[in-house]
Amino acid sequence: MEQPRRRGRTSDAERADRRNEILDVAVDSFREVGFARTTIDAIATAAGVAKRTVYSYFGDKSAVFAAAVSRQHAYVENAGGDQSDLLAAAVDIVVALHSDNSIALHRMMIGEAVQFPELAAAFYESGPAKSIAFLEKILIDQHGQKAALCADQLYTLLLGEEHRQRLLGLASEPTAERAAQLAARAVGCVLGSDR
Repeated sequence: MEQPRRRGRTSDAERADRRNEILDVAVDSFREVGFARTTIDAIATAAGVAKRTVYSYFGDKSAVFAAAVSRQHAYVENAGGDQSDLLAAAVDIVVALHSDNSIALHRMMIGEAVQFPELAAAFYESGPAKSIAFLEKILIDQHGQKAALCADQLYTLLLGEEHRQRLLGLASEPTAERAAQLAARAVGCVLGSDR
């Protein structure tokens, strides 16, 4: 059941906190039982909210999943319009996408993509496509239109073999230093420098 809240308007911060709590619970459920067996009822119960609260924040279960994926790519929104440091953006991407939650959502999506093709499309649009567009804008701003043609390759390099090892459970989440190394190597490959 929904936790009792104080009377009056809920602040934006309280709404954001509640939204994140619901997403945390949803990611745990997707990780543990997959998309098909996760229910809005179970998410609501585990989050301590009413089912109608989950629907009011997100809509259906597919929208909850898309919001969870989008949250893993929050660096796109958090960067703002003045993001111009390609290396800093690349580090943000490595940190976010090599995280335990991102790996869990990616694994789940691989397992469910054939059964839920619309969900796979939403996963791609909410995550990789948004990140590639983000990189493309920075590349255009910093290095011109020609460099922007490499945005998808840069995104792929930022995931790289270490991400595949993470998906297979063969590697742990990279340290901040390792994330910076992976990002610098990928940026260097794309720009042709020794970064």
